[in-house]
Amino acid sequence: MSLPEKCPLCSADQNAQAVVTRHVFGEHQGQAIFRCEHCDIRYLFPGLSEEDEARLYAAEFEKFMEKRSASDAGWENPEAHIKANEVEEKRRSHFLSKHLPPHGRILEVGCSSGFMLHDLSSKGYECVGVEPSGVFSDYVTHRGIPCFNSLEALIENGEHKEGFDVILHYYVMEHIGDPQTFLRQQLELLKPNGILVFEVPNATDALSSLYDITAYEKFIWVVSHQWYFSQASMKFLLKDIGVNSEVHMDQRYDLSNHMTWALDGRPGGMGRFTDVFGAELEGHYKKSLIKAGMGDTLTVIIHKK
Repeated sequence: MSLPEKCPLCSADQNAQAVVTRHVFGEHQGQAIFRCEHCDIRYLFPGLSEEDEARLYAAEFEKFMEKRSASDAGWENPEAHIKANEVEEKRRSHFLSKHLPPHGRILEVGCSSGFMLHDLSSKGYECVGVEPSGVFSDYVTHRGIPCFNSLEALIENGEHKEGFDVILHYYVMEHIGDPQTFLRQQLELLKPNGILVFEVPNATDALSSLYDITAYEKFIWVVSHQWYFSQASMKFLLKDIGVNSEVHMDQRYDLSNHMTWALDGRPGGMGRFTDVFGAELEGHYKKSLIKAGMGDTLTVIIHKK
């Protein structure tokens, strides 16, 4: 197994790099997950080549996700994906309602089936998507929302000339080889006083840092994720870019999901035991994990001056 010479995020030397796991779902190049003791980032090494990355997202991503997701995750087609994400759309929209301008242009990078954009478009926003998956991109375009297979394609087309009031991406940046360039590129597309809102998985969530569930450890480290951010490593990245930002923690998955991992060693199970536990306990569980710094999601807002 090859070893990184330095941290790809903060450039700390090899002595600060330690193996987290050699088990990476989908790996085919002797890859492993490392953690940098200096900035707390977890990362895939060696990372995907540009060719492997392009192939994965353009033609294979839905099948890849279908293999490792719950049976009701909706990766088989865009319509199923929209249906499966109704609760997620409501969760995101609740947060966005406090931050979105009353009108304007919105870009979502990695929009998948477009379930967020379809809702925002119905509310009067002018929406544009970026989605490398050909299946999803074609579907979004067919639904009447311009959709490009990359940020570069959007820029070359001229769609960016007016700029955007809001840019969104959800569970995308952990897949990107160069997150600094990725964020700076989007900041250039934002209008003055615009906002960039994005989410990534939290590397110190309860299933990783509190419970010892072998099946989850074999599931969570995956070749399509080049980065696993904690609050500490996310704040390091944002400081390095030099932006005005906020980092919030959330908990997407419920106690029923965590019990399903403990009992059955598999994803899914949302709401499975809620009739027994009660909604109040489910809510208290989520709040407790967030308070302990073990929520499963980091939500970042960047304000452009």
